[in-house]
Amino acid sequence: MKNALVFPGQGSQKLNMMKDFYEEFRISRDVMDRACEILNFDLKSVVFGKNDLELTKTYNAQPALLTASEMVFEVLKSKGLSFSAVAGHSLGEYSALVAAGVLRFEDALQAVRLRGILMESAIPSGAGSMMAILGLPPEKVEKIVERLEGVHVANYNSLKQVVVSGEITSLLNSMETFKSVGARRVVPLNVSGPFHSPLMKPAKEKFSEFLSTLEFRNPVVPVILNVTGKPAETVSEIKTALIDQLTSPVRWVASVKSMEEMGITDYIEVGPGNVLGGLIRRTTKANIHSTDTVEEMEKSLEEVMNNARIAEI
Repeated sequence: MKNALVFPGQGSQKLNMMKDFYEEFRISRDVMDRACEILNFDLKSVVFGKNDLELTKTYNAQPALLTASEMVFEVLKSKGLSFSAVAGHSLGEYSALVAAGVLRFEDALQAVRLRGILMESAIPSGAGSMMAILGLPPEKVEKIVERLEGVHVANYNSLKQVVVSGEITSLLNSMETFKSVGARRVVPLNVSGPFHSPLMKPAKEKFSEFLSTLEFRNPVVPVILNVTGKPAETVSEIKTALIDQLTSPVRWVASVKSMEEMGITDYIEVGPGNVLGGLIRRTTKANIHSTDTVEEMEKSLEEVMNNARIAEI
């Protein structure tokens, strides 16, 4: 058997995420405390606070999620968990790159903080958003989007869930169009902008300049890239993909298929929630493991170890 670590993206954040890790593991406390020092503001009070709106802001949600996933990853690593590949959904790709040794946590944290600021300012607040189209295959969504002005495919999440992104008026006008051709549901997402669409282009230049100052190292395990849905071939490809990711769709279905072809049998979702596990179940037959709480992480480690023993028999 082979394990892959998968890391959630924006939208999975929630107040008090990984607080039980912070309370139980010194290594997790160190990650959070270090994040506060690096960012020079009290991220801990945002994550473990009471203001959900403050946490939802893109420039807070992104470093908060990276830190939450790193708090869990360090515990998994300390317990000797081995893994054969990593992938992250959108923002989660940065957590994957830290796990694969490509970026230092400090550099990734500063990158996602800037990424959040640039994405937030790329388009006036409220002018753009995203919607999930449930029950339509990707090719059907693509055909509809081709006929719509100001709407773009943003995430290929599963064979029956595609997210579109664009100008708010265009999105609202398109809801009935998607329903009329068989969409089971059309769900507006609680995000602050039209991510993974050409409307994010203003963020690319400054972000590219910042990434050029960071040290990228060769991955210790394959990293499956959002933009291509395939393992990265070179460090240069990883850098380019991170920039293109701002305006390109997340090819999560292709990413899961790539990991399936690599022989991955167990997926461990590292960080808050179980969103990616649900999407993976709709794409491939595999063992899905959660780390949403310390209890779930311990159960997942036990399951992974048992599966490894069975595979050896």
